[in-house]
Amino acid sequence: MQGTSKGFTLMEVIGVLAVIAIIAAVATPQIFQAIQDAKVTALVQEANDLKSSVARYYKDTGTWPRHIPTNKKNGFRQLMVNKDRKGKKISGWDGPYLEAELQNPIVTGGYLDLNVTSHKSLACDLDGDKKPDGTFITLRVDGVSDDLAKEISQMLDKDGDTNKWKTSGRVKRFNGNHRSRLVMCLARV
Repeated sequence: MQGTSKGFTLMEVIGVLAVIAIIAAVATPQIFQAIQDAKVTALVQEANDLKSSVARYYKDTGTWPRHIPTNKKNGFRQLMVNKDRKGKKISGWDGPYLEAELQNPIVTGGYLDLNVTSHKSLACDLDGDKKPDGTFITLRVDGVSDDLAKEISQMLDKDGDTNKWKTSGRVKRFNGNHRSRLVMCLARV
């Protein structure tokens, strides 16, 4: 008489591992897509929140802010710190204008730059005539792939399925050598 077996056979273990591998192969792309979608949504929401912060700053000071979270020099974190580039207090400043310091939701520690500009490589071409359409509050975000940039453009301009998103609308590629730089025009001023 044989004793009872305690344990699994090799075939049973291989079968369970195969089922786990199949589930992981099916679920992994969907998990990564959900993470990317969350990053895009976070960036668009942060951009929308910035518009109201910048408007409050302008209402209080009569000037447009410059804000680069990673730059600790005077005058580059004006939404959080009451100092101009010379280290002097900004007249009318009643901040901080952000609940927490800006962070790049696409790349941890990635570069962000909030600026008011009419420079041709940063200002937006809303009408598609290949010319900047005035002065804009812009948010430059580094580390954005083409796929994510298309999603952002689709959310804001409804043109992510065309090639126009790179040059016209509120979302565009920075006109330079760095493909990962994205510029979002938050508002015309």
